[in-house]
Amino acid sequence: MSNPHHHDFASANQAFFDKHAHQADHRPKAAEMAESVCKAILEAYPFDKESTMVLDYACGTGIVARGLAAHCKSLLGVDISQGMVDEFNKGIREHAIPAGQMRAVRAELKGEESELEGAKFDVVLCSLAYHHIEDVVAVTRTLALFLKPGGSLIVVDFPTMDVAVVPQEVVHSIAHKSGISESTIKEAYDGAGLGDFHQVFFKGPKTPMHPEDIFLAKGVKL
Repeated sequence: MSNPHHHDFASANQAFFDKHAHQADHRPKAAEMAESVCKAILEAYPFDKESTMVLDYACGTGIVARGLAAHCKSLLGVDISQGMVDEFNKGIREHAIPAGQMRAVRAELKGEESELEGAKFDVVLCSLAYHHIEDVVAVTRTLALFLKPGGSLIVVDFPTMDVAVVPQEVVHSIAHKSGISESTIKEAYDGAGLGDFHQVFFKGPKTPMHPEDIFLAKGVKL
């Protein structure tokens, strides 16, 4: 099987996650991982259930978003995988979350004013997806455009890993990088004009596909 690193990341990931979306929430320790990520996000930003509007980029099935539902006014998930978007919206119904409060749409954002009906957000979030993105500097710049002044971009992902410890089934099936270095994420935030950058580290559950070390990066639109 050819390595997806030699293909366009977006199309490779779209194909993979369309195929496997229905299995995503059933991966080993998926619920524990989502819980640890939600806890870190809620500690990083003062969510207000009466006012906070959230954009969840590369939202996946919504397993993280559902943990934030009670803490924000609205949450819009965006993903390039229709399979993931379908699972996200299915999960909303199954967990009896009002459709007016949370939903997902399929889109590949380019940072144009007409996208998402011109909406701006208090928080733009991307959890455990940056290592699947080819150009994180360009994507960070795009995501910053959807922030309100004073809004925060929060990225949760894995620090750079030793490629030798990444399972071969991951290397040969999913377009990804072996984590994101601190210098890379800082460069991306600086390039997007985001200030007050800080990064914290925490532990998640170790799984066959992922390490337990995770970082949360946050920056504010000036």
